[in-house]
Amino acid sequence: MADAAVAVIVKEVVRILGSLANQEIALLRGLEGDILSLQNDFEQIQAVLQDAEEKHVKNNVVKVWLKHLRSASLEVENVLDEISTEALLQSLYKKRIKYSVKAFFSPNHNKFMSRLRIAHKVKDIRKKLDDIAFKRFELGLIPSDAISDVDDMVVENEMPNRETSSLIQDSSIIFGRDEEMEMVTKAICDQDVGKCDNGEVPVYSIWGMGGLGKTTLAQLVYNHERVKQCFELKCWIYVSEKFQVKEIMRKIIESIDNSGCTLTLLDKLQESLQSRLGGKKFLVVLDDVWVEDDENEKSMWEELRKTLRCGADGSIVVMTTRSEASSKMFSKVPKLQHKLGWLSGDDSWLLFKKYAFAQGRERNDISELEPIGREIVEKCKGLPLAVKTLGSLMWSKSSTSDWQHVKDNNLWDLDEVKVVPAILKLSYDKLLPHLKRCFAYCCLFPKGWELEKDILISLWASNGFIPPKGGKDLYMLGEEILNCFIWRSFLQVVFKPENGIYKMHDLMHDMAHDVMGQDCLVIEPANNKVEIPNGVLHLSSSCPVQFSYEDLGKLTSLRSMFMFRDVDERSKIFKQAYLRVLHMTDSRARTFPESVCKLKHLKYLYLPNTSIEVLPDSIMYLQNLEYLNLSHSSIKVLPKSILYLKNLHYLNLSCSYIKFLPEGITYLQKLQMLYLGWCLSLRKLPDGLKYMRNLHCLDISYVSLTHFPVGIKELTSLRTLSNFHVGKGYEAKIGELGDLNLLEGKLSLKQLENVGSLGEAKSAKLEYKRNLLDLELWWSARNMQPEERVDEEVLEGLEPNPSLKKLSIYGYMGMIISPGCIFQHLGDYPILGSLS
Repeated sequence: MADAAVAVIVKEVVRILGSLANQEIALLRGLEGDILSLQNDFEQIQAVLQDAEEKHVKNNVVKVWLKHLRSASLEVENVLDEISTEALLQSLYKKRIKYSVKAFFSPNHNKFMSRLRIAHKVKDIRKKLDDIAFKRFELGLIPSDAISDVDDMVVENEMPNRETSSLIQDSSIIFGRDEEMEMVTKAICDQDVGKCDNGEVPVYSIWGMGGLGKTTLAQLVYNHERVKQCFELKCWIYVSEKFQVKEIMRKIIESIDNSGCTLTLLDKLQESLQSRLGGKKFLVVLDDVWVEDDENEKSMWEELRKTLRCGADGSIVVMTTRSEASSKMFSKVPKLQHKLGWLSGDDSWLLFKKYAFAQGRERNDISELEPIGREIVEKCKGLPLAVKTLGSLMWSKSSTSDWQHVKDNNLWDLDEVKVVPAILKLSYDKLLPHLKRCFAYCCLFPKGWELEKDILISLWASNGFIPPKGGKDLYMLGEEILNCFIWRSFLQVVFKPENGIYKMHDLMHDMAHDVMGQDCLVIEPANNKVEIPNGVLHLSSSCPVQFSYEDLGKLTSLRSMFMFRDVDERSKIFKQAYLRVLHMTDSRARTFPESVCKLKHLKYLYLPNTSIEVLPDSIMYLQNLEYLNLSHSSIKVLPKSILYLKNLHYLNLSCSYIKFLPEGITYLQKLQMLYLGWCLSLRKLPDGLKYMRNLHCLDISYVSLTHFPVGIKELTSLRTLSNFHVGKGYEAKIGELGDLNLLEGKLSLKQLENVGSLGEAKSAKLEYKRNLLDLELWWSARNMQPEERVDEEVLEGLEPNPSLKKLSIYGYMGMIISPGCIFQHLGDYPILGSLS
């Protein structure tokens, strides 16, 4: 990622050095001159970077110089990070005497030893950087007139939608697939189609080159109303490049049960799967299948086929693949093999126009651009991904010459298999530098992985990929970046946009991995013996891996570690000095790894699905920690020491056994996101909740609170509040919601029997909450007589905003419901259905 990383790293280092030069930090005493010298060198280097990046393609000496600059910049960034971390720890030691005494006798934390250690590092790096700065003269690098400030450009200028609170939905627009959708739907719902005499489940294959829309067509069919009614069970499984039969069986079981599967033996998986599918009419979609022509993979497919024989008549497997050979291997019947066609010229043009001429572009007169656009579309050869990607790129280009340049680009001379990757790279090249880093970082997740909004934004922020802009909240800036990626088809929305779940097309994933270069190392089951490059920054492993001492020596600059399989918590890799991100999806830890508490630079810790019940007091040493996810764990109590994590922005304890939150949690004044959904043992929130003024999200879905703390009206930054329990007497009243007008998404109002009048209901001011899309109203006191309740007045007073998409009412005892609403009945509760 040399095209983006070096310039962005240098710019960030200059910013931090400038900030440090203006701060009074005890650790810097005696080093002020060195800091200013470093700052001066970097500013001079920054001035010639544009020239260096233009010359490095043809000049190997400049390429080596940029490589040395990258290495030195990372060293400086590490030292600056160490200064910041040590300053935080020193402030902690001042507050707690016993830790101050420990620190004094510790060579790692004694402030005098720390200052000496940092001084040596600063002087060493200064000498190295002086040499690099001087080398620019020998290379003849010319300063540009002005330092490019491209990172500070507004991301919204790259896309039509200026609203950052919701995601662009136009990325799911589909043209020209209606006939094929009907054809495939009719075929798989036909009871007799492809019926096999030997009892094997038939396979319908959709095949074609990458970027044609095979997955999109399969999704249209999968979600078709006729398909929903035809099959008793449906499962969607992403397969990708390595056909692992046990993994596929495990995913099908997990899809049916909506929970994890820990079985590892093939025969046990087969028994478990057959017990769930036996006698039922099912549809299983295997998306993106690659089966090589070797006996091992053929035998694995036969094992899966044999296992799926247990279904009722009419059961079927639908697969998508780029390989015609795979299609014929899986689907023996020719009429069940569908080669996906290209979009017609008319459909391609309609799709292109939807993006290229969307509202908000600088130039509204498109008469001169349309003929050029039609030629560009014709060159895309009916490939939807290419059309969408180029369309969104051309939206930001208003001049005829820019459009002509794309039309005449030599990428069209490539064969059709290479055209789509070339188009994607062209669109990537036009991204702002910090957007390039955010996009490329996504390759650390496996192909087909469902990416969550909160996780992505937190990862980008923890790595410093989101440049600060005028005091604007980093989370909102991250949402702007996500919107841009969706608009440009770099990411695809999964399910509904408000769910905040995305996927990356395989071709996009390949490009992200390619542009990341030696900055990242991805270890996969088929390739777990790999050579570790020096200076690797990000490591991702989908299989157990052992690192030798030599390997560990190459990982000293490691910033991120992703583990998607069980990891030995005593692993020496946890001792990496500058690790900022630790993301483990299947640690199975029983106790919190003490070695993690020594990662003093750690900003992001993702450790869900564990048996951990207690966090150690030593977690207080993670002074840089901004993101902590312990969801689906056995956590019962938080230590008081958590109040020292002053930089914590995100805390997720959902689906845990937490019983209460310590009052000290209200000292976490930077906390923005607090997830407590499905914490069934939680009964109350801290009384001091009202002091957490920076809170943006409070998720307490499915939590049985005994009362809601008074003062939530002070949390005027709240954007997400899953539910609000209306109290009586001295408890929180519904009027607390009056000024919380940033609320968005879904809100459930509980215990509305405690609202006493029309005026009190109106005090919630729901009509001003224009970003609320889904509203639930709950009355729950059945022991009250109808004449004691004023449900009709309350319902009238809770007038929602006009943008509301869905309204549901439970336990309502009034006699009147507003006309035009859809009335349904569920159990003992009347429900007011969706409003259009």
